[in-house]
Amino acid sequence: MDTTTLATLATATAMALASQSDMSGYMWLLVLGFVIAFVLAFSVGANDVANSFGTAVGSGVVTLRQACILATIFETVGSVLLGAKVSETIRQGIIDVQMYNGSEHVLMAGSISAMCGSAVWQLAASFLKLPISGTHCIVGATIGFSMVARGHQGVKWMELLRIVASWFLSPVLSGIMSGILFYFVRKFILNKANPVPNGLRALPVFYAITMGINLFSIMFTGAPMLGFDRLPWWGTLCISLACAVVTALVVWFVVCPRLKKKIKRLNGTVGPMMITDPHSGRSHTIHKDSGLYKDLLHKLHMAKVGDCIGDSDTEERPIRRNNSYTSYTMAIYGIQGDPKYKDVDGSGLQRRSRVDSYSSYSSAVSSGSAAQDGSVTQEAGGDLALEEDELEVDQPAVSLLFQFLQILTACFGSFAHGGNDVSNAIGPLVALWLLYESGSVVSNAPTPIWLLLYGGVGICAGLWVWGRRVIQTMGKDLTPITPSSGFSIELASAITVVVASNIGLPVSTTHCKVGSVVSVGWLRSRKSVDWRLFRNIFIAWFVTVPISGLISAAIMALFIYVVL
Repeated sequence: MDTTTLATLATATAMALASQSDMSGYMWLLVLGFVIAFVLAFSVGANDVANSFGTAVGSGVVTLRQACILATIFETVGSVLLGAKVSETIRQGIIDVQMYNGSEHVLMAGSISAMCGSAVWQLAASFLKLPISGTHCIVGATIGFSMVARGHQGVKWMELLRIVASWFLSPVLSGIMSGILFYFVRKFILNKANPVPNGLRALPVFYAITMGINLFSIMFTGAPMLGFDRLPWWGTLCISLACAVVTALVVWFVVCPRLKKKIKRLNGTVGPMMITDPHSGRSHTIHKDSGLYKDLLHKLHMAKVGDCIGDSDTEERPIRRNNSYTSYTMAIYGIQGDPKYKDVDGSGLQRRSRVDSYSSYSSAVSSGSAAQDGSVTQEAGGDLALEEDELEVDQPAVSLLFQFLQILTACFGSFAHGGNDVSNAIGPLVALWLLYESGSVVSNAPTPIWLLLYGGVGICAGLWVWGRRVIQTMGKDLTPITPSSGFSIELASAITVVVASNIGLPVSTTHCKVGSVVSVGWLRSRKSVDWRLFRNIFIAWFVTVPISGLISAAIMALFIYVVL
């Protein structure tokens, strides 16, 4: 019996060595794969990482530099601790790798083709400032090379059908969840005359939900290095609930009293604002309870957001509203108004808005309460029409309540993203490496940690070099973000991803975030959402699978008919 066993082992070893020697002639494919995998990881960092920190930067809670530093830490740690399990799915879940038995070098070439197709389209989308799904990119590219190499037989078409369903499911489900959460935040906190007491009472609940949901997501993914893969689901649930309760107690007894003192100091220092007329030199006081004061805070907030994103043209873009505040402020800043809002007389000719005059401001102040409702100044007839669709702005105290919450949710999102999306860049490279090492398409060897770290470094490089473009789209261009709305977006989209993934619904993190941003932006103000940009993003989602697939197919055809 022992002799037979030894003979079997010797035969298996000899076959493995033979396979190894067979693959040694394709070392150049492995080297090329490492280069292209880094480019792919770079493209993932440039595009997908904006999901995690786009809203935090957009609300002004963190600067672009701070976001890059935090994302670098959490993306790298997440990729190393969580990335091993997810890469297995990308490696073997889309095509039937058994069809490549005996022609392993073809599968190696296919992995390189898939990485090329995915990287090219993600870099193009980043250049166009469009957030797309990295997972959909690599799936489309994998299908593309497989169609050229083995025809349609090897493709698991149900996976593609699930992806098509996610184009609609992800943004709708996440948008509904975010809308519901923001509705309650606005109803019970933001719309109160004094939002601080209710905000402080809700804070422990918000922290507990944030901690519980994200911990459950991380542990349920099953990180082998942390031993979470050995935990039963009920153990994961109990640990998450316990951590959530402890977090709530710490926030209630430690964080809330400190925030209350901080808000009292803030309210004691914030007084009336002084504005000087550039023409006469006279100073005018705007009190805290006036609509003009609120508008001025919004203007200063938007300027701060521009600084956080590093956008120099914050004040150069047209202002959408032409109310009593903006008429005066545009005169101070020398900003041109939006042509869409210029007055039109009876003959159909546009009249120039009187942004160079202080009279519109003076008439608004003298109109009393009309100015507090955000009045619109029209030159024709001198009538004041109420602007009904006012964009809501967080009070300084409310911003203080939600700032750290938004940073916490963004860091959790970045950690989970590093674990999930490093597989989009490294999954094909892992397949390439194990193919070369074992010479078998069905290798069950674990994913090497150094490969995950390699992918994490590439992702961080893409974020630092080019991440600003998509961060600006997610955090600023789609709709203005505040700390309260940003928190609602982050938490609801995280809940959607966790719940949908665990019940088998196909969702994309990118699509969930975009759906949440649009939903909450629409609730805050119908006019604040850039629907043209959202249309462009949706078109980019729609063409992601075919474009990445076509690029991959073209490169695979070049390999099969010219190179190999």
